[in-house]
Amino acid sequence: NSMSKASWISVVGSLNVDLTFRVPSFPAPGETLVSAEVVTSFGGKGGNQAVAAKRAGAEVRMIGCLGDDEQAGQYRERLGEEGIDCSGVMRTEGRTGVASIALNDEGENTIIVHPGANLQLTPAKVEELENLFKGSAVTLLQLECPVESVVKAAHLARNAGSLVVLNPSPWNPKVFESDIPCDILILNEGEAEAMSSGGLAHFLQRGDRTGIVTRGALPTWVFTGGKMQEIAPPEISPVDTVGAGDTFAGVFAASLAEGREVLDSVRMANSAAALATLQQGAQEAIPHRDAIAEMVMQHDAPS
Repeated sequence: NSMSKASWISVVGSLNVDLTFRVPSFPAPGETLVSAEVVTSFGGKGGNQAVAAKRAGAEVRMIGCLGDDEQAGQYRERLGEEGIDCSGVMRTEGRTGVASIALNDEGENTIIVHPGANLQLTPAKVEELENLFKGSAVTLLQLECPVESVVKAAHLARNAGSLVVLNPSPWNPKVFESDIPCDILILNEGEAEAMSSGGLAHFLQRGDRTGIVTRGALPTWVFTGGKMQEIAPPEISPVDTVGAGDTFAGVFAASLAEGREVLDSVRMANSAAALATLQQGAQEAIPHRDAIAEMVMQHDAPS
């Protein structure tokens, strides 16, 4: 219904079940560490970004693959509870993607991912869902599913008149080779470093793209129209940085879909990502619209 106020976003990407182990330090080769607790939660960059966009006020369609195990049903239910449209979430054979996360006392993490069903998100399957891109103001992509499928989704989204936001995470050098059509690139420092060696400036110039580099507590860099601007995030003491990048991407896309400019959308996303680091877990820690707005106001108020 094009009359509805909320803008639609399509998120194409991964759906994983996360197992998070809290550890005093990371295990060295041959070392066995006992974890004080293990928490099972729903994650994957695609799922996290979809939840972040939804909580920030967008209407969200998720496109991805779950397995045929018990966890697939639980995840689908979880997305439904958030109010996310799951008509593009396909059931495939095998197990749902899983991530094993070790989280230390400093809030740093190491992650091992078994993609499982996420690898079944083929270009052909994405093509079958072409109609889901229609009417989406923004399409949000990451790289936790096959790169060819991300390329396919980007082309379909473009054809449907959607803005394409790419978060090339986890980093894959195929981004350059595939030349994924996108309008806005969201990178963290590590990804920006990997890209600069391959010609980030050239990539941004082609097709007049905007580049956004998140830098933790340091100001976010925004490269647009050959200029660089800095936008400082709120100052906070992070408890757990898991999911902060996904929160940033999802909230940024939601803000763009509402018609805000890039810089204002970065301010929203900075505030949301800061809030997400104040709680443990990925999706559990993603803030809702009111909290984000409040944080933006506090941060913008003259001190």
